[in-house]
Amino acid sequence: MHLKKLGLGLGLILILSLMTLTTQFSYADEAENREKIENEVKQLSIDGKFAELEQMATAFRDPQARTSSGLWKLTLFYVGLSKSLRHNTNDDEVWSGIEGRIKKWQRAYPNSAAAQLAYSEMLINRAWTVRGSGFAGDVQEKNWKPFYSYVEQARAYLEAHKKITSKDPYWYQQMEGIAKYQSWSENKMEAVIDEGLSKMPQFYPLYFDAIDYYAPKWGGNAHAIEKFARKALERTEAVEGYGMYARIYWYAAQTQYRNRLFTESQVDWTTMKKGIDDVLKKYPDAWNINHFAKFACDAKDKGKTAELIGMIKSDVLPGVWGSQFAFEHCRRWSAIP
Repeated sequence: MHLKKLGLGLGLILILSLMTLTTQFSYADEAENREKIENEVKQLSIDGKFAELEQMATAFRDPQARTSSGLWKLTLFYVGLSKSLRHNTNDDEVWSGIEGRIKKWQRAYPNSAAAQLAYSEMLINRAWTVRGSGFAGDVQEKNWKPFYSYVEQARAYLEAHKKITSKDPYWYQQMEGIAKYQSWSENKMEAVIDEGLSKMPQFYPLYFDAIDYYAPKWGGNAHAIEKFARKALERTEAVEGYGMYARIYWYAAQTQYRNRLFTESQVDWTTMKKGIDDVLKKYPDAWNINHFAKFACDAKDKGKTAELIGMIKSDVLPGVWGSQFAFEHCRRWSAIP
């Protein structure tokens, strides 16, 4: 009897230990897991393995299909798919080959949202190949017309295939990008955002791409970002708590402000701090903790910095901090009474 109990106890301990070990690995491997999904999708697309792509797209549309940090795997699916539909040349023959691959996918799965969205993604990618990735002032005048032509083709294609494609939130994400390129009015842009979020209010990229539209470099300003962040908070509070507010400013820091978030934006640190706590309740991942600890240090909040660094333990991610020295600086600074 005692041996049976001992066996069950050891078995339970072993299971819990393995679960803990697996969780720790998933935390440490967030970046690797993202890259793995992206690369798998990219290769499946290049190899024309459409059945596998369909299975992944269907599975990843489930709101529970997240990485350990809480990122939607559907986001990574389309990042990988987009990578497979790019080329650094304007050679028509090369692009015809990419188009032919997509058409083959569409013939095999005529009701596939992903296959249709791949076509509009290809058009947007070709637009950027023509334009180039430099600043607008560096773009040759002759390249603007074909850029806008391909963007308009993508918009028209999405509208024409909306019945099938808008079942996938990426339809709205693509439209948000087009709205930015074509300088839509705010009312028109908001209509797209509201429609998309009414179907899938927790799909993070719909909020993030909106931030791009409202960002100063696209004609917006810090007040517009804060106003949108507050609306997003209201929309998602029942499920995300204050988490969406923190995630939005995390994205804004990456794409707009860099290390100037607390000097150039209108972020409210008290609200963001609540959001950090709500994100970590669901996703206590080393990726999240390291990023949030850096934000706390940038915000000059010693108490929160010390608390979050205390949660990091041995899972320091120097890439998040910029260097090991930056982490050590914040650690020492926050430890001072």
